[in-house]
Amino acid sequence: MTPDRVVAALKPAALEDRSEAGVDAAIAAIVATPRSVPVARGTARRPLWPAVAGGVAVAAVAVTVVGVSTHRSVRPEVTVVPAPPEVPKVQAAALSFTRTGKYLTVKVKDPVADPARYEEEFAAHGLNVDLQLAPTSPKKAGEVLFVEDDGGGRVKMITAPGHCGSDTCDVGIKIPLTYKAFVRVIFGRTPGPGEHYNTGPGDTPGEGVGLSNVRGRTVADVLAEARRKHIGGIGYRWQPTSAAEQGDKQPYPMGIPADKVKGDWRVYDAVAGTGGQVLLFVHPAS
Repeated sequence: MTPDRVVAALKPAALEDRSEAGVDAAIAAIVATPRSVPVARGTARRPLWPAVAGGVAVAAVAVTVVGVSTHRSVRPEVTVVPAPPEVPKVQAAALSFTRTGKYLTVKVKDPVADPARYEEEFAAHGLNVDLQLAPTSPKKAGEVLFVEDDGGGRVKMITAPGHCGSDTCDVGIKIPLTYKAFVRVIFGRTPGPGEHYNTGPGDTPGEGVGLSNVRGRTVADVLAEARRKHIGGIGYRWQPTSAAEQGDKQPYPMGIPADKVKGDWRVYDAVAGTGGQVLLFVHPAS
């Protein structure tokens, strides 16, 4: 290859940016490159410039790859903060104990606590008390419903006016500090949804079984409400209205068969029976 052909194969723009020594080196490199194998006559030869251009492109790529591979990535420092230690939960007391003179006053603070907690807290004060909870009218939740002791009635009940609505009710018990005998006490609690409970003075007749006031209503009217509220298991008891119907003198001492009860009879009360039964106390209309 003559110098003229070599110069003609070079890209003029590339030579303009080179020094004289750089141009001589580039020409020497091209001259030293082996020529391709001769091809048969009539077959077009591959131009020299694309090969040179390809070589330049590969070199540029190689430089780019080297530049990326030698770049050092910098990762941000991460500070790990340990989680604070878990604070143990302190369970609130289920009962309140107050010393008043020679007595220990006890009231229920948590009416939905596990009964075992009541026993543990009584035992911590040296008392043998079986405390139970029974569903009652919501306004009587926390009231003492029953007390039984083996100490000759030495356990007293505490009353509080206005605690149970407009009535005065028992809200706690007083146990002598020297008392060591057994005590059983039942406190009232708020009933769960659909749960029956016994009623007493100050309660609305029928509220313990989910009915509105039944006093003086007809049997047919009360049964219609029971059907709307999906209350079943209705039984009937005779409601005496005179001394002549008391005790074994009443017509149905063992309960009234349903087919004997008339729709126009009057209802006096509705209470919870056993096994979810609802008992209506009725009497023929006078």
